[in-house]
Amino acid sequence: MKKLIWAAALVVCAAVNVFAMGGKEANVSPDKWPSGPVTVICPWAVGGVADVVNRKMATFGQEYLGQPVLATNELGAGGNVALTNYLKNQPNSLNLILGGEGAFSVSPNVPGGEVLQFTYDDYIPVINLYSAIFVMTGDAKLNIKNLDDLKAYGQGKKLKVAVNGMTSSEAFLAKALFKELGIAYELVAYNGANLALDAAAKGETQFAISHQSQAQASVEAGTLLPIVAFDKTGLTDGIYNGVKGVGDYGLNAYFRNRAFLMVRKGTDPAVCEKIRNAYLEILKKPEIAELFGTLMIEIDPMDRAAMDEHVRAVSEIVKANL
Repeated sequence: MKKLIWAAALVVCAAVNVFAMGGKEANVSPDKWPSGPVTVICPWAVGGVADVVNRKMATFGQEYLGQPVLATNELGAGGNVALTNYLKNQPNSLNLILGGEGAFSVSPNVPGGEVLQFTYDDYIPVINLYSAIFVMTGDAKLNIKNLDDLKAYGQGKKLKVAVNGMTSSEAFLAKALFKELGIAYELVAYNGANLALDAAAKGETQFAISHQSQAQASVEAGTLLPIVAFDKTGLTDGIYNGVKGVGDYGLNAYFRNRAFLMVRKGTDPAVCEKIRNAYLEILKKPEIAELFGTLMIEIDPMDRAAMDEHVRAVSEIVKANL
């Protein structure tokens, strides 16, 4: 039933023309691109890590592209609505979009993924902006501080985990972890990681999965406790110092979160190079380094081959843990 509801919702949402500027500028010669303001669409919630990064980097767009860069959001189905609507754009459009492994590695490989109206090949990934580690936190009243505590607590129970969308990276990581631990669970989807964290802090769910920075305030306030990081090894900085990675427990279902800046398939290579070079320069800004430090993410300007490999590798992890 959940599969059918999710599939129906995605089809209906994708049919709605949420983004009205779909056909903006096509077949423009590379030397004249951009001929007007550029829009970068973030398909995730306002106030999330990708949104904050997108808005900050856009402030430097005029300096390196010669035109203003506008940051906007289009929500729905964990990013899949925006990525579907983006296909209305023609090559060399002034509209760019963010995407990541949730849309291209998780969604196509989970039940319901057959209704997706896009594939990775419909876009050209130009540059990756950052690398981030997800963490799982829990209601502090439970006093669960590691996976050993979690496994002991979860025996004979069905645990609730708050995530950002049912087909997101966070949702898959939750599924894989609880499957490997042999614990029954229920995912509760929210339209944004901040809402998911609020649910765990209020006791609506017992656990939440998010980026480190999003959970920081709740961890510092003592309402949530960090349990595990979804990485090969543990964390060593600040409030997360000493939190083990799932790899430390001998588990294999983990990956880092990426945010690709992408254009429509068929876009001229010279336009792609112009965008990449501009964002490489923006990533060198001290203000960006400071922001990334605050958000607990790493500058990670992967090239096309590395982004392709990330999508492939995460797809294999997903398939192996269904």
